[in-house]
Amino acid sequence: MTLFPLKRFFTRLMLSYLVITLAVLSVISIVFITLMQRYFFSVEGWQLVSRGEKAGSLLQEPLLRNDLPALRKLTETLAFSYDASLWVTDKYGAVLANPGADPDRLGLSVEQGEIEHVLSGNVITKQITGPGYNSLFYMAPIYEPGYDPEDENGDAGDAAPVIGSLAISFPLGRATGTVAGITRLGIYAAAGAVALAVIIAYSLSRQISRPVEEMSRVALELSQGRFDQRVSCHTGDELGHLAKTLNYAVDRVSETIEQQQHSVKLQRDFISDISHEFRAPLTTLRGFLELMRSGRINSSDQSRYLEIMYADTLHLSRLVQDLLELASLESLQITLVKEMHDLGPLLKSSARHLQLAAEEKDAILEVQIASGLPSIPVDANRFHQVVVNLIENAIRYSPPGGVVAVKADAEEQGVTIKVSDCGKGISEAELPFIWDRFYKVDKARTRSDTGSGLGLAIVRRIVEMHGGRVAAESAPGQGSAFSFWLPVEDAALT
Repeated sequence: MTLFPLKRFFTRLMLSYLVITLAVLSVISIVFITLMQRYFFSVEGWQLVSRGEKAGSLLQEPLLRNDLPALRKLTETLAFSYDASLWVTDKYGAVLANPGADPDRLGLSVEQGEIEHVLSGNVITKQITGPGYNSLFYMAPIYEPGYDPEDENGDAGDAAPVIGSLAISFPLGRATGTVAGITRLGIYAAAGAVALAVIIAYSLSRQISRPVEEMSRVALELSQGRFDQRVSCHTGDELGHLAKTLNYAVDRVSETIEQQQHSVKLQRDFISDISHEFRAPLTTLRGFLELMRSGRINSSDQSRYLEIMYADTLHLSRLVQDLLELASLESLQITLVKEMHDLGPLLKSSARHLQLAAEEKDAILEVQIASGLPSIPVDANRFHQVVVNLIENAIRYSPPGGVVAVKADAEEQGVTIKVSDCGKGISEAELPFIWDRFYKVDKARTRSDTGSGLGLAIVRRIVEMHGGRVAAESAPGQGSAFSFWLPVEDAALT
């Protein structure tokens, strides 16, 4: 297995860093070495010119007197002092002194035309290279004592009083060695920089590629249906934002799947519940009808059986009506007509509709409305439906002589309506499911004693359509309290 396969994003990213680093280091090294060579050679050239000018001034007197022994001795001293090769010629180009140098080599270093050019009052400086040979060459005229070639006051018409020439060949071995040494140090430093660049490139590439690899892994997990995976990336850059976006997308997909699974479960439970709710009364109706059809029912019992059949028919009718109502609410086919209302008169009106039912159950219906309630945007008909459902439930489950209390109070930028009874109460385990469809606390009650099982589900849906929320409080043997809260402000009305 290849340690760093080229197809990996990490490998390509690290190689990109290294290529850029090496390219930059190479350019910097080449420019540095070139500039350094030019600097050292320019310094050597400047020193050579300076030495040549000093040597020329020293050689004027012996050359003018044609004192060859003195000229050669002085030339030898200068050659030793400068560690260079010197040639001194007369004004005709003949070599007079050349200590430590090959007299014929002057002809190899400079052409005859260049010698004539120098004897005409010009200076030549150049670099001469060859196999195993690298030197700076300087050749300048030697003037009569007292003559300054840079004097602008001299007679321009007079020829320069040249009495000879001086040539110096300075080997660049030391300068080249110095440059080579510095170059080696530069190479060592570049190698260290490359090693450091490899470490930094690896670290940066790993830091950048790790979130990408993590996102790729999570995407693969998601494709296999595992939606519990998340990307762990807390950087504040684009990759971190991409990771957060991916996590958010996974959360949304997971929520959607959970909602779909919940919807499927609700649909399955709904079919099961509705089948059960319809099966029992239909079975009863069918049984009684078969008995009546066969003539096996006494005339004295027929009236009682008809009452039972009529009650079952009413139950089925109410069940169908509630089902259609809930389906319309959940599918948003019903539009609320909201207007600002004082809830006091609405509550009292709803309570009056159930006063007779409370008296038949021997229950006491009390309505308590706090003063100063704010007006609330509600659909009056749907509000009446909610209150009636809650009061009907409270009356149904209250014992004879029990109190059903309806209270309205201002609370949390809205109004809370609470309907409480003195019934047997609801256990804590069943309380969270009390708002579900077809949920009944007392499974032993007959259909005549209970509703369709959809009343509280309808209540919750209507309240939520108003932007409110529902709540339930209860304890076994202490009665129950169902409440809902409605907001004062509604975005649809502002």
